[in-house]
Amino acid sequence: MNSVRSLIIMISRIPPAMLLAIIVGIAGVTTMLVTGQLETQRIAYEKSKLDIEAKSKATGTVVVALKDVPEGVTVASEFLEEKKIPVGNIPTDALSTSAMAAGRVTKYGITAGQIVSQHDLAPIGIALGFESRLKPGMRAITFGVDTNSGVAGFINPESRVDVMSMVGSGYETKVAPILSDVEVIAVGQMYQKQPGGAQAVPANSVTVAVSPDDAQKLVKGVAASKVYLSLRSQGDHAPVITVDVTSLFPKKLNDSDSPQIAVANPDLPPPPPNMPDAPTLEDPALTPSEPLTGAAPIGKANHEIEMWNGGNKQVIELPSNI
Repeated sequence: MNSVRSLIIMISRIPPAMLLAIIVGIAGVTTMLVTGQLETQRIAYEKSKLDIEAKSKATGTVVVALKDVPEGVTVASEFLEEKKIPVGNIPTDALSTSAMAAGRVTKYGITAGQIVSQHDLAPIGIALGFESRLKPGMRAITFGVDTNSGVAGFINPESRVDVMSMVGSGYETKVAPILSDVEVIAVGQMYQKQPGGAQAVPANSVTVAVSPDDAQKLVKGVAASKVYLSLRSQGDHAPVITVDVTSLFPKKLNDSDSPQIAVANPDLPPPPPNMPDAPTLEDPALTPSEPLTGAAPIGKANHEIEMWNGGNKQVIELPSNI
C-alpha cells in the first residue's frame, strides 16, 4: 500500500509535458510490437499460400495403359504411355517410367487409360503360370461337364460355384450339394478371365481349387454320381449345407438284420446242450410201438372210491360219466 502511494506521489511530481511524452512513448512501443507480430503472421500465411498453390500446379509423370492388357500377359512398351498429371492425383505406388513396366507380367487385368501401379505387375523375373492360381494349401481338381451341368458355358475362371450331386432316377432321384462356394480356376484350357467377354465359352471340363479333404469328396462325388455346377453371383459367399454323396444312396440290409444269416453266423455262440437224463425224441419210452393211425380213442378213467371198515379196505369203481 505504501509503495503504491509512493508511486502516485512520484508521478504527481513529474511535469505534465514530460508525463505526456512518456505515455506517448509507451503507446508507440506497444503499437510497434503488435504491428510486428501481425506482419510476421501475414508473411507466414502468404508463404504457406504460395506453397499450396505451387504444389497444386506441380505435375508428375505416370505410366498409362494405351489398350486393355489381360491378366498374365507380358507388358510391351507399345502398350504404355507416359503422361503428366497433377501431383495430388498420382497414386502412391504408380510407376513413373515405362521402363519400369515393360517386360513384366500383369497380375491383374489392366484397362485402357488406367494408371499402371506396382501392385498390377508381378515382381521382375517372376512369371505367372497356372500354379500361381492356387493358394497355399489348395489343390486343383478337374472333372468333366456338359452344356447342362456346366451352366451352358457361362462359367469363367474366378467364378464361384456350388457342386451338386444327383443319384437315382425317377421318383428315387436325390440331389444335394456336396461342396459349397468353390472357386473355378480354369474352364477347359483357359485359366485367365477374358476382359470384356460377352459370350458363353462352352467347355467339356472345369478345374476348381479345393482343400485336400474337399478334393476327396469331389472325386467320390464325380465317381458315384452325376455332378452339376450351380453358379453364384459375384460377392455371394454364403455357405450352404453339404452332404457326403454316399448319404444319397439307399441303405442296404446288414447281415445282422437277416434272421437266416444270423442263425448260420459262425460267430454266434452254439445252442446250450440238453439237460442230463432229459427225454429226447429218440427215447423208446416216448416212441409208440404201434402207429396211432386207426387206434381206438382212449376213454376217461373210472372214479375210484375207497371204503374202510376197521382195518379192511374196499375199492369201488364208478363210471366216469356219472
